[in-house]
Amino acid sequence: SELLAIILTLAPSQTRGSRWDELSMISLFAQWVGLSSAGVLCLCRRWLAAIAETRAAITSYLLLLTTTLVITLLAIWVNHSLRSTHGAVALFQAGAWESSFLLRNMGISAIVSALILRYFYIRHQWQQNVRAEAHARLQALQSRIRPHFLFNSLNTIASLTQIDPDQAEAAVENLADLFRNNMADANHSITLDDE
Repeated sequence: SELLAIILTLAPSQTRGSRWDELSMISLFAQWVGLSSAGVLCLCRRWLAAIAETRAAITSYLLLLTTTLVITLLAIWVNHSLRSTHGAVALFQAGAWESSFLLRNMGISAIVSALILRYFYIRHQWQQNVRAEAHARLQALQSRIRPHFLFNSLNTIASLTQIDPDQAEAAVENLADLFRNNMADANHSITLDDE
């Protein structure tokens, strides 16, 4: 929002005031819009996570635009209440400024909100791809380890049958328990403590 405030300040404008004053006002407004939008999305986070991605994206976009509209209307109301003491000419000039201010803010909000939501969507897709790739690598590694582990375990049990049959029987039962648990939790991570 600060980068946007600087860009808007450097853009040509009709105001004759100081650029620093203009930067401070745009910055204040942008911060209010940005923080309020983040707050609204955080409050709606659980509800948005429960609906389909497309519907959540459209709803988020509309929430961002609505938040911008509310903050803009509040800014116009504050400006109107401050100018009402300056007479009818100031109110007439304020009416034209208010409509252009509203249209400008909604246009900028529409573009910036779409860009931000697109960024978050791409980031979300990237994170899902990273998780899926890590899961696929883990599955591939497990499929390579299991035959070697089984082969080594059976050789150990075969050698134990001649030395200590009771320990061999316990090893077979433990191996059966291990494979039963492994098949039951094939899609879940196992903690080191459980392992």
